[in-house]
Amino acid sequence: MSERQTARAYVRLSDYSSRSIEGQIEDCEAYCDRNSFHLDQIYNEGYNASGWDESREEYQQMLTDAEEGEFDVLVVRDGSRLGRDHRERIRRFFDLNEWSIEFHTVDRGHVNAEKPADFLMEVFRAFSDDHGKRGEVERLEAEKERRRELGYYSKEPPTGLAYDRQKHYLTRGDGFEEVIDVIEMREGGATYDEMEQSAPFSRSTISKLLTRREKYRAVAEGGKLGHKLEVVWSEGDHETTDD
Repeated sequence: MSERQTARAYVRLSDYSSRSIEGQIEDCEAYCDRNSFHLDQIYNEGYNASGWDESREEYQQMLTDAEEGEFDVLVVRDGSRLGRDHRERIRRFFDLNEWSIEFHTVDRGHVNAEKPADFLMEVFRAFSDDHGKRGEVERLEAEKERRRELGYYSKEPPTGLAYDRQKHYLTRGDGFEEVIDVIEMREGGATYDEMEQSAPFSRSTISKLLTRREKYRAVAEGGKLGHKLEVVWSEGDHETTDD
């Protein structure tokens, strides 16, 4: 029986997509299961990871690991996950082939750089995605700038927070009470070990929550959070604080 190939997946989500990170992960996991790949790691770039940014941390780590031959197969939901710039995307397509890494997409399967049809299709898609997205990005950047000027929040909500009904500001979300519990535990003298044992959060998340404790306190008292987590008590009434 032949040894199973080791696969790794790469996922990211920009501000410009309605698909979820979880959906990408599930698609990649299911693809690996169907093809009997051993999926041993997922490079998760998270939200707000622009395909135009070549310096993405997880992306760069994936390329380093690929060049060093740490896995056999790279799986992505579609080729655009590698990047939106057609030149970068095509260059990495050939880099992976040179490093003997099979490139698979959930929608197309194995994209083989040695096959003319696969090569031409990948080039065509790279150019199409690049051209189509540039106009969309420009329109959405203009909308984001408008939201910033109005003081609205425009990123993925932090732990325990959610957008209000109008999608303008942040208010209480799922897990908010647990966040307040962590803050109160710390203020009561609890150690990080004690908080980590009692709360459904990792140590790094707890640390980030505590650096924003005044923001969460403001929300608990009826305030909302806008651009750069600025506290908003009512329309037109902002308390400027740096995040």
